[in-house]
Amino acid sequence: MEMQPFAAGIGYNIASGRTPMTHHLTIREYRPEDRDQILDLVRELERELKEKFQGVKVKSSVDDYRKRYLNPANKYKTWVALFGNKIIGFLMGYPSLGAPEIDTMYDVLPLPKGEQPPEFYLQLAFVYRPFRNQGISTRLHERVIAYAKEKGFKEVYACIAKWNDPELRVVRSLKFQAKDLRYRYRLTLKL
Repeated sequence: MEMQPFAAGIGYNIASGRTPMTHHLTIREYRPEDRDQILDLVRELERELKEKFQGVKVKSSVDDYRKRYLNPANKYKTWVALFGNKIIGFLMGYPSLGAPEIDTMYDVLPLPKGEQPPEFYLQLAFVYRPFRNQGISTRLHERVIAYAKEKGFKEVYACIAKWNDPELRVVRSLKFQAKDLRYRYRLTLKL
């Protein structure tokens, strides 16, 4: 069997184009020791965006992930999909005041201690290409929805670009309601 590794060391069967699902898939919350594997996936995401949008400069967000998004002291929550001991996907979100454009201006919720806003925002989901179309993104989303229910959020929402068909399919399959915002959709699930 010919194997082709990616940055985090995951291989797949080139002949079939499918990943051998011999390891157990686990969905769990991010841990600090996951950081380097998540950063590898962020680099892979950036490579894919450069392929998709040739001629457009894609600014690297690796430092933002390292310093902001994966910092446990900040508001961001991340879940990972593990295939064996390799992270093959992640979903990141955060408690939201209702407008992602405003939410990105701060890393710690500007609320009194113990209070939380009613909404949880799904910022980004990514699954490494050889593992796509196997329900992994759906399982990540289901876990985050369960978390939001457990924590008492009233709704989960995402803003998704209209060109992002795979993510739109996953979120719609989970019964999110869409509102057309011209170049993107706001998709909401009431809990």
